[in-house]
Amino acid sequence: MSSGKGETMFDILLISDDVAGEKMAGPGIRAWEVSKCLAKHFKVALAVPDYSPRSGDPSFYRSLPFELYAYSVQAPERLLDIARQSRIVITQGYVLSKFPGIKDLAVHLICDLYVPFPLENLFVHKWKVANLKDREFIHLNDLRVFNDQIMAGDHFLCASERQCDLFTGALLSLNRINPEVLDLCPDLDNLISVVHFGITEDEADPPVPAADAPRERVIRGVLPGVKDTDIILFWGGVITNWYDPATLLRAFARARETNPALKLFFIAKRHPNPLLPEFDLANEAVKLAGDMGLLDRSVFFNENWIDYERKGLYFREADIGISIHKTHFETYYSFRIRLLDYLKYELPILCTDGDYFANLVRKEGLGLTVASEDEDGLVRAILELAGNAEKRRAIKERLAAVKKRFTWDNVTGPLVAHCRKVLAGEAPKLRRPAAVEIARICSLAPEGPARKAGKKIFWSLLHKLPFGMMTRIKRLLRHVR
Repeated sequence: MSSGKGETMFDILLISDDVAGEKMAGPGIRAWEVSKCLAKHFKVALAVPDYSPRSGDPSFYRSLPFELYAYSVQAPERLLDIARQSRIVITQGYVLSKFPGIKDLAVHLICDLYVPFPLENLFVHKWKVANLKDREFIHLNDLRVFNDQIMAGDHFLCASERQCDLFTGALLSLNRINPEVLDLCPDLDNLISVVHFGITEDEADPPVPAADAPRERVIRGVLPGVKDTDIILFWGGVITNWYDPATLLRAFARARETNPALKLFFIAKRHPNPLLPEFDLANEAVKLAGDMGLLDRSVFFNENWIDYERKGLYFREADIGISIHKTHFETYYSFRIRLLDYLKYELPILCTDGDYFANLVRKEGLGLTVASEDEDGLVRAILELAGNAEKRRAIKERLAAVKKRFTWDNVTGPLVAHCRKVLAGEAPKLRRPAAVEIARICSLAPEGPARKAGKKIFWSLLHKLPFGMMTRIKRLLRHVR
């Protein structure tokens, strides 16, 4: 590895804030797959936490198109050294908070904001932290971390047009959108890009065996009582605290009274990141299923996260992909990646209204949507999709057409274009706000009557000076301020 001062070893360094490798959830998958796409055009490195799960089987890491590094918060200089030798650095989550030295490097800094963690954590800590004062302290720290990214970044990524509106407001409030920026890029394309979460091409998954070859089974014939003729409703992610498994379980129990062939499978109780605590709603869902007499009979919870390369085996055995949540602030700006997996594996979708994907499902006819906490509506929707094989086949055809829009190569197009401009020296350098500007914007101290009177007298006297002198003084004052 070259480490000479001023030398560039990588065009782009991506730093994942979450575990990445054999087992990974949304942020890790995004960093991993974006790295693969960018590596088709640039020299790329990906840095992942040193606690990322890794088995002794090296096959997953063979022939990676990018360089892979493990970083540690306890040894920041290792990561900073790689960042110094890169021209573009892409961060996510709390990376800048953990490694503040990145902000001082002579690199083009791109902040991926696709996880709006200040919103998510409002719901995570509502369950975890009993004291409102402590929750407010945590929230203020999240806002500090988030706003630090807004002030430090040269370019920003988001996952949907809704998120773009949210983050554009944040950029405007901290003076990242100002007269100078609008002169350089009126459409803001040099400041923020929409990069949807994507889906991998089929070759990234275990190959589908030939018709006469046996297929490995992971649900049907493996879990007790799950038969080939059953209709499997599939929950394709963890049960975090903004979902609503209770309404689903109650509706499912009622639907089974009409259609006993229904089964419900949750792919994981736990997140692959060992630093994250258990989710309260996951444990409550298991308890409720047990209390209803459904646990391990018609409702099944897989305990641990599935390896990335084996995930497709589970999705291919399902019939309907399901995502039920309560409607709230976080919902509107969320981008549920499990629904992308339903797209990829062509599972008819049953989901709650209110988020980005509910609109897509409704517009493209990809399944059914229900109102938040509408148990009766959910019962009807389950029975309608489960009882109509022809309807599911028609939905699958539409899913096959829509999913092509969301391949990683397609969705990363704006990021690839921006990186090309940066590396070619064609992207305008957008000034980051100075601390004094932020202090002026955020100051809440009211002006007293003496200060107001003094300012009025000063400006009155200033305008009595000769025009040239007045102009020079104003210019000097503007510079000082």
